[in-house]
Amino acid sequence: MELIDLNPWWKNGKIEEEYEKGIERPLLKKILGFKEERQIISIVGLRRTGKTTQIHQLISHLLKTGIGRENILYYNFDMGTIEIEELLNKFEEETKINLKESKTFVFLDEIQKLQGWNNKLKLIYDLNTKIKFFISGSASLFIEKKTKESLAGRTFSFQLSPLSFKEFLLFKGFETGSNINHWKKELGSLFEEYLKIGGFPELINIKSDEKIKAYIKESIIDRLIYIDIPQVFKIEEPELLIKIMNIISSNPGAVLDFNNLADDLGRNRKTIAAYLFYLEKAFLIKKLYNFSPNLLTSEKKAKKFYPASTAFSYFFEADNSKLTETVPAIFLGADYFYRKHSKEVDFIKIEKNKELSAFEIKYKEKIKKDEISGLKHFFNKFRKKFKIKLFMITKNEEKEMKFEGGTIKLIPAWKFFLETS
Repeated sequence: MELIDLNPWWKNGKIEEEYEKGIERPLLKKILGFKEERQIISIVGLRRTGKTTQIHQLISHLLKTGIGRENILYYNFDMGTIEIEELLNKFEEETKINLKESKTFVFLDEIQKLQGWNNKLKLIYDLNTKIKFFISGSASLFIEKKTKESLAGRTFSFQLSPLSFKEFLLFKGFETGSNINHWKKELGSLFEEYLKIGGFPELINIKSDEKIKAYIKESIIDRLIYIDIPQVFKIEEPELLIKIMNIISSNPGAVLDFNNLADDLGRNRKTIAAYLFYLEKAFLIKKLYNFSPNLLTSEKKAKKFYPASTAFSYFFEADNSKLTETVPAIFLGADYFYRKHSKEVDFIKIEKNKELSAFEIKYKEKIKKDEISGLKHFFNKFRKKFKIKLFMITKNEEKEMKFEGGTIKLIPAWKFFLETS
């Protein structure tokens, strides 16, 4: 394939229509804020979340802001593993642009397919100050590890997450107007549809459960487990990764004891810890720590694990209440939960100025008074040290529940994730 085929804007100043008319995600604006910085932009994230689309939308913005059409180069290493230096020489020949004199934006997609790409990119980056590099690829784990090894201090990394519920509605073309309460029945139904597809853009209009699960298995889980992770780490048992993924995804939010898990799976603790690390670095799972004012104490306690997409829980047959608990693990930005004896709170988020937000997930129609005991216990235990906001995420119930000294805000899941994402 010729370079002109991958860079049609050299002819007409426009990107392909499918990207031009695509919905822009909030991350795009953040990345554009760094377009003038010297550092390489690295876009990482879970497979099939839309990284190539982000790249083409970035190119569209550059064209619209007056960057010369021939000052933008895109190459996808799926087309062939050409050396970066050779690619740039070919670019200069075709465009007559001098890369040492003219500011040029170079986008390298699926870069992990070029062996030793990180060292090669480092050499060119250090020698040529006029090139602004953007890199991405489906094996995001590979990119993250290599940039830390050879490109430390030379990159800004951005993570592209699965679609939030708000983004999902945009992709569906669903608009609520100013009063979302008028649409609570429809939004509740759409939220449960969202739980199934886990925020993967290509699944937006797929209704078949069989097709959704086949996509999750073949396009994401199997590719990561059998191809991407083994590219980076020496994996002797990919099937063990699948077993651990099944345990976490079918029961999201479970507190895992590494020793017990090792016994159950017939492996040693060191192996289990390593495989959990691989899954986390591949963006397949997320880890939460048991909250303590002393963060070193939190590090030593047992940890909770969640899948990185509700679609994984759906694939491994978890029910809607468990799927709902996975959403805040992905989008809240909370790194902690709380468990002390019989009292538990699902998520603790550290805010600014010694403020905490505590969240309990109860995806059911009616909340009983005894179901707020965990939030009340947490509030009373830490109220003297922190200012604390309390939330309970429900299926449909919306109100405030007051107790001595505090208030818990009950809010439906569809509404909470629409308003906060």
